[in-house]
Amino acid sequence: MKDLHSTPFSSRHTSQCDSCVFQHHSLRSPDFSQAFVGGQKGYQAYRDLPWDLQKIHQSPIKIRHLEPWKIAAIVIGTAVAAAITIGLLVYFLAYDQKLFYYSANVKITSIRYNNEFSRQSSGRFRDLSERVERLIDKTFYNSILRKKYIRSRLIRVSPDTDGVMAEALLTFWFSSTDSRETLRERVGKILRRGLKKYTGPLRINVRSSTISSKYMT
Repeated sequence: MKDLHSTPFSSRHTSQCDSCVFQHHSLRSPDFSQAFVGGQKGYQAYRDLPWDLQKIHQSPIKIRHLEPWKIAAIVIGTAVAAAITIGLLVYFLAYDQKLFYYSANVKITSIRYNNEFSRQSSGRFRDLSERVERLIDKTFYNSILRKKYIRSRLIRVSPDTDGVMAEALLTFWFSSTDSRETLRERVGKILRRGLKKYTGPLRINVRSSTISSKYMT
């Protein structure tokens, strides 16, 4: 009886076994779940796989794109903000506005002076101030200075020959580079024109009515 352990295998059988082992190894699906788990140990197991079975796993990079309407809204908003900023700069630099005050003295001959005119809270003063202010407002609202005119306010009623003198404070917005005296002439011309056209209950002496510059702090 021959010793089986001592009997050598033929080279043909050996090569066939090697081929079987290679085929068995190639047909078996590798377990990638073990190759990527366990930190360094998993990475080492992944490196031990045959080169033709290795696959590099990369996470997909997601690029976020803005929707067209959002891009349009951002562009329009930026353009509007820039236009407003430039407009304000141009306005304040080129059209710097300043308050101009003028004192209008209107001679009224149909009213006799009364002590109640010395108090602005009295009924006579309030009634006269309403009429005078309405007349002045209407005059400048219908003139070329309607966009520059702000308001008028009766501040004093004093006695005068053949009636009273009603003093009203007129406020305008003019450019700071404008001449106060030049504008005073224009304001006075417009006011006298309005007094001439007045057809209300008050009798006004246009020639005795004057306007002067009022400097206020």
